Order: sequence, then structure tokens, then C-alpha cells
Amino acid sequence: RRWLGNADPEVMVSLPGIGPKKAKQIQAVFELMLRCQRPSKKELPPLIRSPQDASRLFLQLSYRTQEEFHVILLDTKRCVLSTCHIATGILDGALVAPREVFYKAIKQAASAVILVHNHPSGSTEPSQEDRLLTARMVQAGETLGIDVLDHIIVGHLGYASAKEEGWL
Repeated sequence: RRWLGNADPEVMVSLPGIGPKKAKQIQAVFELMLRCQRPSKKELPPLIRSPQDASRLFLQLSYRTQEEFHVILLDTKRCVLSTCHIATGILDGALVAPREVFYKAIKQAASAVILVHNHPSGSTEPSQEDRLLTARMVQAGETLGIDVLDHIIVGHLGYASAKEEGWL
């Protein structure tokens, strides 16, 4: 299942009635749509109460063609301090190490984190690698005294939560 916003301009110009200029305009419209859906830093929810609250921060990831890994940094009251982009990968993976995740958490004095990444395939089914990465992050977080509250996977039709599904 492909999304027009990710279409290559060279592919778009092969369609009747679409030239190079129109292809760029179409890409610009989709980018504008994604930016309008993305909450600004001022609109970050003051409190994460559920996995759904966390997933709403990353709607823009649902149609990306590469896997992206992000982290939500939270204070002791579970208020959002910030969201951080950690890595961009390939179609089916992103290389992520605890060092990058917890460096940002320590730097901002976060007491907890929520891991978030997308699956470009659209599926929210966790892979074995997703589960192993989550376990590594939980272990690193325990050592550092930073809770890993959840791992959210974003796809075309919604999200999956490690906490809700019982693998965290």
C-alpha cells in the first residue's frame, strides 16, 4: 500500500496531465498536510495518560517510507519535556543504541521515556527485533534510573503499544 505523498516525482510525471512542476506542487501539498497535523512544541500534551496520547504526537510517521525512531522524554509527573528524533533507518529497520536514547534523557533530566517508531509497511505488528530492542532499553533504563514506560509502533491504521499488548 503506497501513499501518493511519498511518490517519486519521476513516477508522478509518468501519469497523464502531471508535469515536473505539478509533481513538485503535489509533494508540497502533502508535506504541508503533514506539518499541519504535527503538533507544535506549545501544543504537546502536558501529560501522557495513555499510549494513544503518545501516538498522537507521531501521526506524521504513519506514511514515511523509512523507519524512524523517536523518544518522548517525560518528567516525574509524566509531563512531556520534549520529543527527540533518534535515528532514521531503511525500509525495515533503524539502528538504535541505548546510548543515543538515554543521552538525550539524561541531558534533559527526564525521569521516564516512551519509545516510538514507525513501520513503513503500515503494519503495527512488533517484530522480534522490536521486542529485543525494547528489552535492551528497559535494562539500560533500569541501570540509569530512567523508566521505559512503553514502546509505540505507528502504522497506517493506528498504533500498537507494548504496554497494552503485554510485551513490556
